[in-house]
Amino acid sequence: MFDKNEINVLIAALNAFHIKGADAAYVYSIQIKLKEELERQIKLEKEEEEKVKSGPPESLEKKEKIKK
Repeated sequence: MFDKNEINVLIAALNAFHIKGADAAYVYSIQIKLKEELERQIKLEKEEEEKVKSGPPESLEKKEKIKK
């Protein structure tokens, strides 16, 4: 698919011109899909960052044992 920068460019391009008539609903649906994909990618990035911060699975097990 597209990366975050490409999605932002597509969203900006769709917002830059005026759309009239029947095409407006179609373009709006494309904008919604692009925004949802962007949000999905951001969420995945945050999840990956959290995994990196928490360390490898072995260190997670050790942390949980220490808490108990």
